[in-house]
Amino acid sequence: MATRDRGQGVNTRRTRAVILLVAAVVVTAVAAVVFLRFRTTAPPIGTHVAAMSAAPTASMAAIPDAQTLVGRWLRGDYSYMIEIVGVAPDGRLDARYFNPDPIHVSRAEAKHESGRLAVFVELNDRGYPGSYYTLTYDPQEDVLQGVYHHLGLQQNFDVGFFRFDGDAPDAALNGR
Repeated sequence: MATRDRGQGVNTRRTRAVILLVAAVVVTAVAAVVFLRFRTTAPPIGTHVAAMSAAPTASMAAIPDAQTLVGRWLRGDYSYMIEIVGVAPDGRLDARYFNPDPIHVSRAEAKHESGRLAVFVELNDRGYPGSYYTLTYDPQEDVLQGVYHHLGLQQNFDVGFFRFDGDAPDAALNGR
């Protein structure tokens, strides 16, 4: 009988090992399915950031129309505002962002890209973990259009900003 008990112990251990192995495979497969089903079509993090964060070049200093960006830009779908106070010769923007409270702008730049004026605004604050805008200026419509890359949600949103000439962000935002 001692031999029989020992054999059953080995079988029990093997059965447990097989069950654990099968469970691990099932969990891995479910995780893979969930990941593939819910992943976004967002570009890899840093794709646009790396392109815009390169050291400013001499071509950026020759952006004749970058000064047209100076002003307040209100997003058409929500009460978010980008305020561009100034443009440096190297393309760096002195920019502020409101929702309606101020959100820290960690980097803002403008440069010519594919014959258009491209604008990059990176936010880094509570609820804005490196989220950023990649926008282009349309001089005919006097609008900024592009994509908001919300890194917290791993989602992209098509957005547009129109020039706003109001007195203060709060006045514009409370009326919308």
